[in-house]
Amino acid sequence: MTGRTAINYRYMFTSLIEALPLAAFILDRSLKVVQINAPALELCGRDRLSRYETLDLLLNNDSITHLARECVHSGETQRKKIERVRSNITWLITVAPLKHRGSSAVSEDKERADSVDDVYFLLTIEDMAELQRLERVQRDFLANISHELRTPLTSARLLTETLEDVIETDPERAPQFLNKIETELQYLSSLVAELLELSQLEAGQAPMAFESLIAEQLIREVMARMLPLAQRHRVSLLTDIRQGQIRVLADSKLITRVLFNLVHNAIKFTPSGGTITLGTNLLKEQAQQEFFVRDTGVGMKDEEISRVFERFYKADRARSKANFIGPGGGGAGLGLAIARQVVEAHGGSIKVESKLEQGSTFIFTLPIIADSVPYQNTIASSNE
Repeated sequence: MTGRTAINYRYMFTSLIEALPLAAFILDRSLKVVQINAPALELCGRDRLSRYETLDLLLNNDSITHLARECVHSGETQRKKIERVRSNITWLITVAPLKHRGSSAVSEDKERADSVDDVYFLLTIEDMAELQRLERVQRDFLANISHELRTPLTSARLLTETLEDVIETDPERAPQFLNKIETELQYLSSLVAELLELSQLEAGQAPMAFESLIAEQLIREVMARMLPLAQRHRVSLLTDIRQGQIRVLADSKLITRVLFNLVHNAIKFTPSGGTITLGTNLLKEQAQQEFFVRDTGVGMKDEEISRVFERFYKADRARSKANFIGPGGGGAGLGLAIARQVVEAHGGSIKVESKLEQGSTFIFTLPIIADSVPYQNTIASSNE
């Protein structure tokens, strides 16, 4: 009877930890690992659990083993944060006793309640790196939004104060200050509109008008409209269109804006004499059409690559083109965040490949329409 109860509870514990997204271990009093879930096996670099495997052999971490022993001896839940600065690892370790009815206060057999078979211990390892990253993103967002709002508001206030004096002393200069105030207010209006759009995209509430679009036409439209800006900054703009007649289901306005943003950024960070290439490529097995914008610009550091799609994140301005003039001015750092949300809302994905001083390639995919008919690869170019 007792043996059957123990087996039932071990089955229950197994079901419990398999449902956990964290690395989880079920231990007995001797710290032998009784059960382990898939995330824990992956953490330990194992395919399966061997018999009579102990916690210290699996993890080889004295701090975790000591914490588990404290829980066994005290019978109370133990928690500890473990950090490894060199490997950039932060774990939250929790060890808690698991007692079934046979070991509760209701039991009349105290000796059996304290026996080895009646008490197990749940050890979980939570990777705090993602939580810390999200906390950092939140802090950066609050700091950046405060800065982005404060700067134009301060400028508009100072311009208004100056305008009051100018109206009395030099009224002919008043329109000049009014134009500057209008510019600051337009920037604020644009910032609020972008924040609202990003919020709607993240919530899945942004209105979208999906239609059948030819990949090549999207590229050529962006090419034609961005060519004057590229010429102004003496950057060659090329196309590399492969199987461009493939059709995708997308919102034309939103996807065109994504391409505009990517090309605009490429021009900004590509020195005069450089090259930017817009292209497509069919990923037949994934039923996806790939779009890319490749430049020979300044490239990015590894830490920039990991953060480039965050809200308000801005790359090192010292490496951008001096006196760059383009649509949207300097920007608030929302363009790539919006681009990611737009692409993901279409069922695609976006990424960047970059090497410092060698250039960057932004790549995104969109699902293709099943009855699209590919044609021969073509390569066209336009520059100067």
